[in-house]
Amino acid sequence: MFKKTSAGAATGVVGALGVAVAGIVAACCAILVCCAGAWVLLGPVNYFGCGAERPDGIAEADLVGTYEAQDGAHLELQADGSLVATALVTEFMGESLNLSGPGEWSLQSAGGSQGDIRLRLTSDGKPRSHGTSLDISGTREQPWLYWYEGDPDVCHLYRFNKIA
Repeated sequence: MFKKTSAGAATGVVGALGVAVAGIVAACCAILVCCAGAWVLLGPVNYFGCGAERPDGIAEADLVGTYEAQDGAHLELQADGSLVATALVTEFMGESLNLSGPGEWSLQSAGGSQGDIRLRLTSDGKPRSHGTSLDISGTREQPWLYWYEGDPDVCHLYRFNKIA
């Protein structure tokens, strides 16, 4: 009878342990399903940035040159603070704007909330002007410029690579 009790007690402990493990596994699966569901509904959330950091010590002289976006848009930043934009399309208050033509640019203080480079451009060659900003990444020797398309947490960047 002692052996039967010991076996029964051992079976009871193993059974309780098995139930506890099964509960933990079920809880972990539920958490994974909830996280996956939230990701599908809300999109990915970026807690670590997009890997696009302003280079330390970058100056206006480092930024002078010609930049090209994948869609063929061009920005030419001049040393005197002037610029020429070609086929730069952006959206402002639900309206698509073709920002081609002359404008001005200026480097903003590091750590500001309004972007690294401030742009003032004409819209479709009309006298009204449009302001926007770009951020800087890359290196001082090979900077690239960008702005976010949509939610910054998703990291869709409209990127300009320096070509000259």
